[in-house]
Amino acid sequence: MKADKFSIVVCTFNRLDYLKKCVASLLEMDFPEYEIIIVNDGSTDGTKNFLDALNTGKIKIIHQERNQGLSAARNTGIKHSSHDIIAFTDDDCRVDKNWLAELSKGFADERTGFVMGQVFYVNKNYKGYFPERLVSNLNAQWPMGANIAYHKKVFVACGGFDHAFFKYNNEDSEMAIRAASQGFLFNRSLGATVYHQAMNWTAKSLLKSARNASVWPVLKKKYQKYYLTFGPPVKFGLVVCPRDYLHLLIAPLLIPLLFIRYLKHGKRDFKIFVAKWPVYLLLRRYYVYKEALRNKVVMF
Repeated sequence: MKADKFSIVVCTFNRLDYLKKCVASLLEMDFPEYEIIIVNDGSTDGTKNFLDALNTGKIKIIHQERNQGLSAARNTGIKHSSHDIIAFTDDDCRVDKNWLAELSKGFADERTGFVMGQVFYVNKNYKGYFPERLVSNLNAQWPMGANIAYHKKVFVACGGFDHAFFKYNNEDSEMAIRAASQGFLFNRSLGATVYHQAMNWTAKSLLKSARNASVWPVLKKKYQKYYLTFGPPVKFGLVVCPRDYLHLLIAPLLIPLLFIRYLKHGKRDFKIFVAKWPVYLLLRRYYVYKEALRNKVVMF
Protein backbone atom coordinates (compact mmCIF):
# COMPACT_ATOMS: atom_id res chain seq x y z
CA MET A 1 0.00 0.00 0.00
CA LYS A 2 1.53 3.30 -1.11
CA ALA A 3 1.59 6.40 1.07
CA ASP A 4 -1.21 8.71 -0.07
CA LYS A 5 -0.70 11.68 2.26
CA PHE A 6 2.51 13.58 2.93
CA SER A 7 3.71 16.34 5.21
CA ILE A 8 6.70 18.15 3.69
CA VAL A 9 9.14 19.96 5.98
CA VAL A 10 11.35 22.74 4.63
CA CYS A 11 13.59 24.73 6.96
CA THR A 12 15.02 28.07 5.92
CA PHE A 13 17.41 30.70 7.19
CA ASN A 14 18.25 33.84 5.20
CA ARG A 15 18.02 32.26 1.74
CA LEU A 16 14.97 34.02 0.35
CA ASP A 17 15.89 33.82 -3.34
CA TYR A 18 16.43 30.07 -3.10
CA LEU A 19 13.29 29.60 -1.00
CA LYS A 20 11.03 31.28 -3.57
CA LYS A 21 12.03 28.74 -6.23
CA CYS A 22 11.72 25.88 -3.78
CA VAL A 23 8.19 26.86 -2.77
CA ALA A 24 7.12 27.33 -6.39
CA SER A 25 8.24 23.78 -7.24
CA LEU A 26 6.48 22.32 -4.19
CA LEU A 27 3.19 23.95 -5.16
CA GLU A 28 3.42 22.55 -8.70
CA MET A 29 3.62 18.89 -7.69
CA ASP A 30 1.23 16.33 -9.08
CA PHE A 31 0.00 14.56 -5.95
CA PRO A 32 -3.49 14.41 -4.44
CA GLU A 33 -2.91 15.36 -0.81
CA TYR A 34 0.04 17.00 0.89
CA GLU A 35 0.86 19.86 3.21
CA ILE A 36 3.99 22.04 3.21
CA ILE A 37 5.45 23.05 6.56
CA ILE A 38 7.99 25.87 6.31
CA VAL A 39 10.02 26.58 9.41
CA ASN A 40 11.54 30.05 9.23
CA ASP A 41 14.51 29.64 11.53
CA GLY A 42 15.00 33.28 12.54
CA SER A 43 15.59 34.77 9.08
CA THR A 44 16.29 38.51 8.82
CA ASP A 45 16.32 38.90 5.01
CA GLY A 46 12.64 39.40 4.19
CA THR A 47 11.71 35.73 4.40
CA LYS A 48 9.01 36.43 6.98
CA ASN A 49 7.23 38.96 4.78
CA PHE A 50 7.38 36.62 1.78
CA LEU A 51 5.94 33.69 3.71
CA ASP A 52 3.21 35.75 5.36
CA ALA A 53 2.09 36.95 1.94
CA LEU A 54 1.59 33.43 0.60
CA ASN A 55 -2.10 32.77 0.07
CA THR A 56 -2.55 29.02 -0.04
CA GLY A 57 -4.06 26.51 2.30
CA LYS A 58 -1.34 23.98 1.50
CA ILE A 59 1.32 25.80 3.54
CA LYS A 60 1.82 25.96 7.29
CA ILE A 61 4.28 28.66 8.35
CA ILE A 62 6.21 28.55 11.59
CA HIS A 63 8.33 31.55 12.52
CA GLN A 64 11.07 31.10 15.10
CA GLU A 65 12.27 34.36 16.62
CA ARG A 66 15.90 33.29 16.72
CA ASN A 67 17.99 30.84 14.78
CA GLN A 68 17.99 27.46 16.53
CA GLY A 69 19.77 25.35 13.91
CA LEU A 70 18.67 22.90 11.26
CA SER A 71 18.03 19.93 13.58
CA ALA A 72 15.81 21.92 15.92
CA ALA A 73 13.95 23.44 12.95
CA ARG A 74 13.33 20.02 11.43
CA ASN A 75 12.11 18.69 14.76
CA THR A 76 9.73 21.64 15.00
CA GLY A 77 8.38 20.79 11.56
CA ILE A 78 7.88 17.17 12.59
CA LYS A 79 5.85 18.25 15.64
CA HIS A 80 3.54 20.32 13.44
CA SER A 81 3.01 17.60 10.79
CA SER A 82 -0.47 16.19 10.22
CA HIS A 83 0.35 13.07 8.20
CA ASP A 84 2.20 9.85 8.94
CA ILE A 85 4.76 10.25 6.13
CA ILE A 86 7.08 13.23 6.47
CA ALA A 87 9.23 14.24 3.50
CA PHE A 88 12.19 16.60 3.73
CA THR A 89 13.86 18.83 1.21
CA ASP A 90 16.07 21.91 1.55
CA ASP A 91 15.28 25.54 0.82
CA ASP A 92 17.98 25.65 -1.90
CA CYS A 93 16.41 22.78 -3.87
CA ARG A 94 13.62 22.33 -6.40
CA VAL A 95 11.53 19.17 -6.46
CA ASP A 96 10.27 17.29 -9.50
CA LYS A 97 6.52 17.41 -10.01
CA ASN A 98 6.34 13.62 -9.43
CA TRP A 99 8.57 13.70 -6.34
CA LEU A 100 5.93 12.59 -3.83
CA ALA A 101 4.36 10.07 -6.20
CA GLU A 102 7.73 8.35 -6.58
CA LEU A 103 8.58 8.50 -2.88
CA SER A 104 5.22 6.97 -2.03
CA LYS A 105 6.09 3.80 -3.97
CA GLY A 106 8.92 3.12 -1.54
CA PHE A 107 6.48 2.77 1.35
CA ALA A 108 4.57 -0.15 -0.20
CA ASP A 109 5.96 -2.40 2.54
CA GLU A 110 4.53 -1.29 5.88
CA ARG A 111 7.82 -2.21 7.57
CA THR A 112 9.65 0.55 5.70
CA GLY A 113 10.84 3.37 7.91
CA PHE A 114 12.28 5.74 5.32
CA VAL A 115 12.82 6.22 1.59
CA MET A 116 15.66 8.07 -0.14
CA GLY A 117 15.64 9.79 -3.54
CA GLN A 118 18.19 11.18 -5.98
CA VAL A 119 19.64 14.71 -5.87
CA PHE A 120 21.09 16.30 -9.00
CA TYR A 121 23.00 19.57 -9.15
CA VAL A 122 21.01 21.99 -11.40
CA ASN A 123 19.63 19.25 -13.69
CA LYS A 124 20.15 15.63 -14.72
CA ASN A 125 22.38 16.53 -17.67
CA TYR A 126 24.63 19.03 -15.91
CA LYS A 127 28.20 17.78 -15.67
CA GLY A 128 29.21 19.13 -12.30
CA TYR A 129 32.74 19.75 -11.14
CA PHE A 130 34.19 19.86 -7.68
CA PRO A 131 32.86 21.27 -5.37
CA GLU A 132 29.49 21.06 -7.16
CA ARG A 133 29.48 17.27 -6.83
CA LEU A 134 29.41 17.62 -3.04
CA VAL A 135 25.68 18.35 -3.06
CA SER A 136 24.54 15.63 -5.47
CA ASN A 137 23.29 12.18 -4.50
CA LEU A 138 23.23 9.96 -7.55
CA ASN A 139 21.41 6.64 -7.30
CA ALA A 140 20.03 7.74 -3.92
CA GLN A 141 23.02 6.18 -2.24
CA TRP A 142 23.03 8.49 0.74
CA PRO A 143 20.33 9.57 3.24
CA MET A 144 20.49 13.29 2.41
CA GLY A 145 18.04 15.68 4.04
CA ALA A 146 17.47 17.26 0.63
CA ASN A 147 15.47 14.24 -0.52
CA ILE A 148 14.24 11.77 2.06
CA ALA A 149 10.93 10.76 3.62
CA TYR A 150 10.31 9.10 6.99
CA HIS A 151 7.34 7.37 8.52
CA LYS A 152 6.47 9.26 11.69
CA LYS A 153 6.85 6.05 13.70
CA VAL A 154 10.63 6.35 13.21
CA PHE A 155 10.75 9.60 15.15
CA VAL A 156 8.46 8.20 17.83
CA ALA A 157 10.82 5.27 18.34
CA CYS A 158 14.20 6.96 17.77
CA GLY A 159 13.69 10.62 18.63
CA GLY A 160 14.36 13.55 16.32
CA PHE A 161 17.40 14.98 14.55
CA ASP A 162 20.48 15.42 16.76
CA HIS A 163 22.01 18.92 16.78
CA ALA A 164 25.33 17.48 17.97
CA PHE A 165 26.00 16.43 14.38
CA PHE A 166 25.49 19.91 12.93
CA LYS A 167 29.21 20.71 12.97
CA TYR A 168 29.77 17.77 10.63
CA ASN A 169 26.81 18.75 8.42
CA ASN A 170 25.64 15.19 8.93
CA GLU A 171 22.51 15.29 11.09
CA ASP A 172 20.64 13.55 8.27
CA SER A 173 23.23 10.75 8.06
CA GLU A 174 23.12 10.11 11.80
CA MET A 175 19.32 10.09 11.83
CA ALA A 176 19.12 7.42 9.13
CA ILE A 177 21.85 5.26 10.70
CA ARG A 178 20.07 5.53 14.06
CA ALA A 179 16.83 4.39 12.43
CA ALA A 180 18.59 1.46 10.76
CA SER A 181 20.15 0.50 14.10
CA GLN A 182 16.62 0.32 15.55
CA GLY A 183 15.56 -2.18 12.91
CA PHE A 184 13.71 0.08 10.47
CA LEU A 185 13.91 -0.92 6.81
CA PHE A 186 14.62 1.59 4.04
CA ASN A 187 14.19 1.84 0.28
CA ARG A 188 15.69 3.85 -2.55
CA SER A 189 13.39 5.49 -5.07
CA LEU A 190 15.43 6.57 -8.09
CA GLY A 191 12.41 8.24 -9.64
CA ALA A 192 12.06 10.61 -6.68
CA THR A 193 14.13 13.51 -7.98
CA VAL A 194 15.29 16.76 -6.42
CA TYR A 195 17.45 19.40 -8.09
CA HIS A 196 19.91 21.41 -6.04
CA GLN A 197 19.94 25.01 -7.20
CA ALA A 198 23.19 26.53 -8.45
CA MET A 199 25.33 27.78 -5.57
CA ASN A 200 27.86 30.55 -5.21
CA TRP A 201 30.78 28.51 -3.99
CA THR A 202 33.54 30.27 -2.05
CA ALA A 203 36.79 29.08 -0.55
CA LYS A 204 35.27 29.61 2.90
CA SER A 205 32.23 27.41 2.21
CA LEU A 206 34.42 24.73 0.67
CA LEU A 207 36.83 24.59 3.60
CA LYS A 208 33.91 24.48 6.02
CA SER A 209 32.77 21.27 4.35
CA ALA A 210 36.17 19.66 5.02
CA ARG A 211 34.89 18.77 8.50
CA ASN A 212 32.08 16.57 7.12
CA ALA A 213 34.16 13.40 6.77
CA SER A 214 35.31 13.56 10.39
CA VAL A 215 31.88 12.31 11.41
CA TRP A 216 32.92 8.73 10.68
CA PRO A 217 34.98 8.10 13.81
CA VAL A 218 32.03 9.43 15.81
CA LEU A 219 29.51 7.22 14.02
CA LYS A 220 31.80 4.20 14.17
CA LYS A 221 31.99 4.51 17.94
CA LYS A 222 28.26 5.13 18.36
CA TYR A 223 26.93 2.64 15.78
CA GLN A 224 29.67 0.04 15.38
CA LYS A 225 27.44 -2.46 13.57
CA TYR A 226 25.54 0.04 11.41
CA TYR A 227 27.78 2.96 10.44
CA LEU A 228 28.67 1.32 7.09
CA THR A 229 25.00 0.73 6.17
CA PHE A 230 24.91 3.22 3.29
CA GLY A 231 28.38 2.60 1.87
CA PRO A 232 30.31 5.65 3.09
CA PRO A 233 33.79 6.49 1.75
CA VAL A 234 35.48 4.32 4.39
CA LYS A 235 37.82 1.50 3.31
CA PHE A 236 38.10 -1.61 5.48
CA GLY A 237 36.35 0.30 8.28
CA LEU A 238 39.61 2.20 8.83
CA VAL A 239 40.56 4.61 6.04
CA VAL A 240 38.27 7.62 5.57
CA CYS A 241 38.21 9.08 2.03
CA PRO A 242 41.19 6.93 0.91
CA ARG A 243 41.62 8.84 -2.36
CA ASP A 244 42.88 11.80 -0.37
CA TYR A 245 46.14 9.99 0.30
CA LEU A 246 46.67 9.22 -3.37
CA HIS A 247 45.90 12.81 -4.34
CA LEU A 248 48.31 14.18 -1.76
CA LEU A 249 51.03 11.74 -2.81
CA ILE A 250 50.95 12.74 -6.46
CA ALA A 251 49.99 16.38 -5.86
CA PRO A 252 53.35 17.82 -7.11
CA LEU A 253 52.72 16.24 -10.51
CA LEU A 254 48.95 16.51 -10.50
CA ILE A 255 48.39 20.13 -9.51
CA PRO A 256 49.85 21.75 -12.70
CA LEU A 257 47.68 19.51 -14.89
CA LEU A 258 44.61 20.14 -12.78
CA PHE A 259 45.16 23.89 -12.93
CA ILE A 260 45.19 23.77 -16.72
CA ARG A 261 41.97 21.75 -16.64
CA TYR A 262 40.51 24.19 -14.14
CA LEU A 263 41.15 27.15 -16.43
CA LYS A 264 39.92 25.23 -19.48
CA HIS A 265 36.54 24.68 -17.88
CA GLY A 266 36.14 28.35 -17.05
CA LYS A 267 36.65 28.07 -13.31
CA ARG A 268 38.42 31.35 -12.67
CA ASP A 269 38.20 31.58 -8.89
CA PHE A 270 41.81 30.85 -7.98
CA LYS A 271 41.00 30.84 -4.24
CA ILE A 272 38.74 27.81 -4.67
CA PHE A 273 41.41 25.96 -6.63
CA VAL A 274 44.01 26.57 -3.92
CA ALA A 275 41.48 25.76 -1.22
CA LYS A 276 41.15 22.24 -2.61
CA TRP A 277 44.72 21.71 -3.82
CA PRO A 278 45.93 20.98 -1.23
CA VAL A 279 44.34 22.88 1.72
CA TYR A 280 40.97 21.09 1.66
CA LEU A 281 42.60 17.65 1.52
CA LEU A 282 45.00 18.37 4.37
CA LEU A 283 42.31 19.96 6.50
CA ARG A 284 40.02 16.98 6.00
CA ARG A 285 42.78 14.62 7.16
CA TYR A 286 43.37 16.80 10.23
CA TYR A 287 39.70 16.72 11.25
CA VAL A 288 39.49 12.93 10.78
CA TYR A 289 42.61 12.33 12.90
CA LYS A 290 41.34 14.70 15.58
CA GLU A 291 37.96 12.98 15.91
CA ALA A 292 39.53 9.51 15.83
CA LEU A 293 41.80 10.44 18.74
CA ARG A 294 39.02 12.15 20.66
CA ASN A 295 36.72 9.13 20.32
CA LYS A 296 39.52 6.57 20.78
CA VAL A 297 38.65 4.93 17.49
CA VAL A 298 41.14 3.42 15.07
CA MET A 299 40.55 5.43 11.92
CA PHE A 300 42.74 7.58 9.74
